[in-house]
Amino acid sequence: MQDHELIKRIRQGEQTLFGELAGRYYNDIFRYCYFQTGNEQAAWDCTQETFFRLMRFLDTYTEKGRFKAYLLRIALNACRDWFRREDGRAVLYEDPDDACDTAVLLQNPQNMENQVENRLLLRDALSQLPEFQRETIVLYYYYGYKQREIAHITGIPLSTVKTRLRAGTERLQVLLRNLNS
Repeated sequence: MQDHELIKRIRQGEQTLFGELAGRYYNDIFRYCYFQTGNEQAAWDCTQETFFRLMRFLDTYTEKGRFKAYLLRIALNACRDWFRREDGRAVLYEDPDDACDTAVLLQNPQNMENQVENRLLLRDALSQLPEFQRETIVLYYYYGYKQREIAHITGIPLSTVKTRLRAGTERLQVLLRNLNS
């Protein structure tokens, strides 16, 4: 069943289908929240808040694009609210191994150490970016959204997305060079 069909049936009163809809995107939303907050408990909280808000405002949803983009926008706002409550606390990743795709790493054991090290360096560098650059980088490189889609998700002009992406990528490169030396 397509997302729009599920949403229509949920709106018509079949609330039990909400679990199916949430289940389709739960892991992606959690991963996004984890990249944003760097904290597993905060990611769980933000993910729960995302789906709570979805449940609360599903009646106001109008299909304008991909449903996942709509969810990511809710998650983005939940993460921003978390940062406001935490007074903009710096991101410190608690368990960097969580982000490593073990199955992929095990396919090539010779490079596993290098891949894990590179991922740890990347996570450390990402944690040093300002929130607005990190969210743009994550949406573009990790989720594969186009710049125009990122502008829609984040609610900022396309030119700002381009600037943040360019500046964030440049800053990330500098941070990675410094971490490698």
